[in-house]
Amino acid sequence: MTIRTFWHLILKTIGIWLFIQGLLSLPAMIYTLIDALANPFSRSIALVEVAYFILAVAFYALILQFLILKSQWTIDSLRLEKGFEQTRIDLTVPYGKLLRIVIILIGGIVFIKAIPHLVENVYLFIIGDLTFSQSPRTLNLIIYSAQAIVGFLVMTNSDIVQRYINKKSGEAESKQLDKEDF
Repeated sequence: MTIRTFWHLILKTIGIWLFIQGLLSLPAMIYTLIDALANPFSRSIALVEVAYFILAVAFYALILQFLILKSQWTIDSLRLEKGFEQTRIDLTVPYGKLLRIVIILIGGIVFIKAIPHLVENVYLFIIGDLTFSQSPRTLNLIIYSAQAIVGFLVMTNSDIVQRYINKKSGEAESKQLDKEDF
């Protein structure tokens, strides 16, 4: 594997992790935004929440664009491959399989982190004896259910995620990285 390919893998791994974390925080941000907009007494808080929501969505869109889809441009712009004495790192795994392993690991970590919280909140919801709309656990149930579902889907559909990343990254970059053996 070349140093450039190594950086592709690192940037895409970090980008996928950050993007999934952004998706997982989206329900809480939407809930906070709706709550702030519903409060008629505090327009300044609503404006701050709207600005925060827009900035967060823009940040995660930039993460998707520059760390996952345009990693070649990011490597060139930051000159990440400069200063390395060796130009190759010896591994025997194709790039596609390595990226798929990374995607499965990220999905698994998200899933494993969400399950204990989900079980805890389901238990507390059941013993609370309140309706779904009245329970203070409702938002946590929704958030941790969404996290578990997203983690499971990313983990089990890693080939679809990998094909999407390769398709959006560009044909030239994908073909070049697939030819290399690690």
